[in-house]
Amino acid sequence: MTWLRKNIETLSPYVPGFQPRDDGYIKLNTNENPYPPSPRVTDALRGIAPASLRLYPDPGSERLRDKLAAAYGFQRSNVIVGNGSDELLSMALRAFLDPGEKAVCPAPSYPLFGVLVRIQAGELEEIELDKDFKLSSKFKRAQAKIKFLASPDSPTGAVHPPEQVDEIIERTDGLVIVDEAYVDFAETDCLSLVRKYPHLLVTRTFSKSFALAGIRVGYGFASEEIISGMMKVKDSYNLNRISALAAEAALEDREYHEKIVRAVKEEREYLKNRLEEMGFHVYPSGANFLLVRPEGSRAEEIYLALLDRKILIRYFQTPLLRDCLRISVGCRREMDQLLQALKEIENSKEGRL
Repeated sequence: MTWLRKNIETLSPYVPGFQPRDDGYIKLNTNENPYPPSPRVTDALRGIAPASLRLYPDPGSERLRDKLAAAYGFQRSNVIVGNGSDELLSMALRAFLDPGEKAVCPAPSYPLFGVLVRIQAGELEEIELDKDFKLSSKFKRAQAKIKFLASPDSPTGAVHPPEQVDEIIERTDGLVIVDEAYVDFAETDCLSLVRKYPHLLVTRTFSKSFALAGIRVGYGFASEEIISGMMKVKDSYNLNRISALAAEAALEDREYHEKIVRAVKEEREYLKNRLEEMGFHVYPSGANFLLVRPEGSRAEEIYLALLDRKILIRYFQTPLLRDCLRISVGCRREMDQLLQALKEIENSKEGRL
């Protein structure tokens, strides 16, 4: 006998990148920022009154929402925050997708999209991207209760132009969710479209460009109707006071934020150039990672050889990505160690790349 719902019993859960439990790894597999967060975050956390921790946090996280609204030119009623942007995606599905209703997402894309749809017992249609991971005409035409799109996408790094996203939203009757977790590393974004379309939700996170993956804070922008619907299904106190305080401090230090974003983009270009010199095909990326294809269908072999050297990157066993590797952008020291390891693999008994 099982007490699980049938769709949960057969569910293949989302599997995050490997998190090592011992030291000594170069960790380039989960797209974390290689630089520390703003010093203002540390100062803010040091200033927490211990007695305040016995109290529940603000259930609406209103101060953080006000700061986000001011920073991006919205009203508080257009902003929602949560335990990472993943929770915002989950809230949206709980609020807007009935069992049996259809959701659409590109393939390959963020695997959690499909997992969340299946948790809600929804019907999922995955539509393959065109060559070089561009959106297909079939995806643009598709109708569904919810249409997912990530830009920059993961794991491809592809950026979908705002004018193309505008066209998709215009032609879609259901809710469109644009996940912009990596958008600060790109040159364009879709945030202005929130003011144009009442059926658009744009989600972002403090995990990547703000270097706060450990505090788990996501934020989203949408019409008041969408936000109020999501607020109905959120957990009572879904964002703890420590995480909210850290996010507020990071948001206030825009100069530092711009500095580390610029540094990541410079290292991304450095890594791209060096990998291309070594014969890798490097796909265009607007994120803090590169999707690359080595010569000779050796992706898994290279992944395992790097793992032996305690260098973690991401290898995907799905058919669409089987010949590819995803490499998070690290600091220059980490990039040079990775490149040196790749040269050693090339010149070792394992053969040439």
